[in-house]
Amino acid sequence: MLCTKVIEHRRAGLVWVVRADIDDCFPSIDRAALGVLLQGLLSTPTWELVARLLDRRSWSRGRRAPVDISGLPQGSPLSPAFANLALTSVDEALADEGLAFVRYGDDIAVLTRTRDDAEHALGVLRRAVERIAMRLGDDDTQIMSFEQGFVFLGEEFGPRYPPDVPGFRVQQPLERSLYVARPGCRVSVEEGQVRVSVDGEEILSAPTGHVARLVLFGPSGLSAGARSWALANDVPVVLCSQRGNYLGQLVGPPSQVTRRLRQADLRHDAAWRTKLGMGIVGAKLRHQITLLRRFVTPDAKDAVADTVAAIRRLADMLPDAATTEEVMGLEGAGARAYFECWPSLLPAGITFSGRNRRPPLDTLNSALGWSYTVLHGEAVAALCAAGLDPAIGIFHEPHDRQFTLASDLMEEFRPLVVDAAMFALIRASDLRDDHGRHVDHGGVLLTAEGRGRVAGAYERRMVTVANGARVGFKGSYRRLLYIQAQQLAAAVDHSTSAWDGLSWR
Repeated sequence: MLCTKVIEHRRAGLVWVVRADIDDCFPSIDRAALGVLLQGLLSTPTWELVARLLDRRSWSRGRRAPVDISGLPQGSPLSPAFANLALTSVDEALADEGLAFVRYGDDIAVLTRTRDDAEHALGVLRRAVERIAMRLGDDDTQIMSFEQGFVFLGEEFGPRYPPDVPGFRVQQPLERSLYVARPGCRVSVEEGQVRVSVDGEEILSAPTGHVARLVLFGPSGLSAGARSWALANDVPVVLCSQRGNYLGQLVGPPSQVTRRLRQADLRHDAAWRTKLGMGIVGAKLRHQITLLRRFVTPDAKDAVADTVAAIRRLADMLPDAATTEEVMGLEGAGARAYFECWPSLLPAGITFSGRNRRPPLDTLNSALGWSYTVLHGEAVAALCAAGLDPAIGIFHEPHDRQFTLASDLMEEFRPLVVDAAMFALIRASDLRDDHGRHVDHGGVLLTAEGRGRVAGAYERRMVTVANGARVGFKGSYRRLLYIQAQQLAAAVDHSTSAWDGLSWR
């Protein structure tokens, strides 16, 4: 995963690297300062337990009495997590300068366009480390380039290796989504194969066991046999218009009817809905901040800093929201500030005049709308699997012909999955304005090539394995969508309103 990040930065033209590590990282960590950080994150009983663990003395082989140790003990399972927390201020200092970096523990790589920029980045890094009473290791801190080659986290990097290919070292699941967007296609199931044909000529086939979901756009047909196979095997079939608007999907018989009735009853509990909405919107706002800081450039650092500050102010106001309308108002204000910052982050060759839809007025808006539609369909399927009614929303008000609970569920996944995938595509110059086409009745639609690139980026993001998004869980973002749906089901079953949003940094 971190290797892939370095490759993405190389692709974006960041060819100079500050390669550094922190000298005696664990022993150098200020436990008093760490304690202040932990105390603000943990409940009092948990903090008291952690404080006792931090203050414990160490026994060494051959000694008859324990000895005091400085910093964090080597080998403790808690030390890496505490070290990451202690080094958060270093991450923030680099992000505030608009610098691209990758950090694993005390190993850091800061990537820039020129050697002069790398010299500046080294100064920023050195000062940030010294502010927390630590220092960079002299022997292992160097400025290098991909042309010269360097080693980071045991991987050798050069101008062409590791290779820059989509999905490099991304764990690919056996089951994948099948997107059918070519007009006139027909999907059938024959002899254990899902087949896609046009005018009777087969253009693609895959074993039924390898197809986890079907997403059909525009005038695409589905045979009776394929329909029966999908319903019998709980394979979601999402139906969208040629423009990418969500139309519906095939869903089997409902399950968990008692849970659905309880969900309907909780619609009348305004306090429960408001509190749960706060948690989901709060997670979305945090992810928007993370995305802006991940893709910031030195030229955009001031615009991003202002936007991040504005979104944080909105997040601070969430606990005071008294109604779901106020929660939605804060979410909308955050989205406006967030998207207004995007033009400062985008390279030449891609137009973005603000978020718009129905119709989208540029290629990027068309790509976003297309991807949000696919994500919405997946959210509906995840909610049905969790035994919930996707039409009964929590902070999105229910309306006829709308799956508003799916809109609730997908909120924190918008920046985490779709927006991150689109930025990665744009930074690699794999999505440009010419991947959209103007249509006579207004707006911009993706070209066939554009749809293929957007679908590929979305799918790669959904199958990316996230380690640490939830405590004790390692799995794909698609699996996390289903886990968050199950969290909603648990909230309905137990009338709990606390929301455990995903972690992304």
